[in-house]
Amino acid sequence: MAEKDRISKTLESYNSVFADILNVLLFNGKIVVRPDELTPADTESQYKADGKIHGQERDVSKYWSHARFKIVFALENQEKPDKWMPLRLVGYDGASYRKQYDVQPKGEKGYPVITLVIYFGKKEWTYGKTLHSCLDIPPMLLPFVNDYKMNFYAVRDLTPEQIRQFQSDFQAIAEFFYALNTETDYHPTDKKLEHPNEVLDMISIFAGDDRFREEYNSMPDKIKEGGITMCEIYDTIHNEGRAEGRAEGRAEGRAEGRAEGMLKTLLRQIKDGLLTLAQAAMYADMTVEEFEQAVSALQAEN
Repeated sequence: MAEKDRISKTLESYNSVFADILNVLLFNGKIVVRPDELTPADTESQYKADGKIHGQERDVSKYWSHARFKIVFALENQEKPDKWMPLRLVGYDGASYRKQYDVQPKGEKGYPVITLVIYFGKKEWTYGKTLHSCLDIPPMLLPFVNDYKMNFYAVRDLTPEQIRQFQSDFQAIAEFFYALNTETDYHPTDKKLEHPNEVLDMISIFAGDDRFREEYNSMPDKIKEGGITMCEIYDTIHNEGRAEGRAEGRAEGRAEGRAEGMLKTLLRQIKDGLLTLAQAAMYADMTVEEFEQAVSALQAEN
């Protein structure tokens, strides 16, 4: 899990990728957040439980400093459904607000904290997405318990139009995991990858598919220097797979042909009285029963 967290954080930490995710998921592809307006924000915080101090860490967090306001945006990546996710977000966001309380100059207002949960899993998320869904609340107290909702986005539920709106390398990620999790045909983008190593690492570790990473590593440096696309990598893998399939098919065909020819030769020798049935079965490395079944199947085909 630590390796998956590290790899996904690396790609999303790039301002261009982070801003792209926000612009597509929150603003329907409109360029609202610009990469040069983003700066790193704290990802670590602490809380006390059972008399002990515990640490908690967000995946990626950045300040969006606009001319008129300041906001903290954070991304949390999930591979598996977690019914306690709303509680985790309350802890993360609450720590950010508590920090503002401690350091914000008196008389000034604080700034909002907005967290997006990006779900890469194949299994449908059936758990609730609000704080209330995690709590057993007596009906008479429901109006007094403040709720807290997740900003939840499942890659498998993105529309093709949304995926096309991504301008950064996250488009390649979204295309791959959408196809993987919906079991639809994979049609990768022909855009040059800006961060190919991070993209391929994420696909390799999250999907358990090393083919893209291995193919990229085997490519000449001259090709990599000119930029590479997921489409080019996938086409190479696909073509190599077809070539291997044809070679395996030819090998299997030759083996089947040799086996069929051997049976026909042994049958002729039995008819000519040169071999007994038992001897022919022995030469074929079969029992008599297996030999008779193989001969019956051969005669049925012919």
